[in-house]
Amino acid sequence: MADERTEFGFKRIVCDCSACGRFCLAMPGYLVPGDIQRIAERLNKPDIVQFALDNLLASPGAIVIANGAYRTIPTLVPARKPDGSCRFLKNGRCEIHAEAPYGCSFFSAEQTKEEADAISARGLQEIAKAWRCGELYAQLWLMLYQAGHVAPSPIESRARMRAALAAEEHAGEDRPAGDRQ
Repeated sequence: MADERTEFGFKRIVCDCSACGRFCLAMPGYLVPGDIQRIAERLNKPDIVQFALDNLLASPGAIVIANGAYRTIPTLVPARKPDGSCRFLKNGRCEIHAEAPYGCSFFSAEQTKEEADAISARGLQEIAKAWRCGELYAQLWLMLYQAGHVAPSPIESRARMRAALAAEEHAGEDRPAGDRQ
């Protein structure tokens, strides 16, 4: 079953709870090179270029520290709907859940920062390797970037996520105590 996959020694998390789903609304996860073909096949899109143009964005990427210096690793992310949510989110559910990108399917709202950082670092290593070798991942990113298919920066997305969480928390405070969960 696709839900039981592993990547880089990590086991896929099969969760679609509302806490994890918040990321789909403001900050969809990044793809690693192995995600491209798998998701394209799931959507029955044999033309990878057209799949990318229809479904992905070039993100400025993750900011990492390497050898004492800050640098970015440009990433591919799912396209966004006008409200900023993931293009694969339909009626509050992921339409490609079984084949979801690495940056979605290996993370959980309940992970510790250390766990999430280790998983993220490993995925970003694969992306950096794809860039060094000029693989399809990097080629698609450049094509999307040049075509103007660009995602908001992760900094902007995180700010949007924090604002959504704060609004949700504030809305909970406005409800009578018996209505809060």
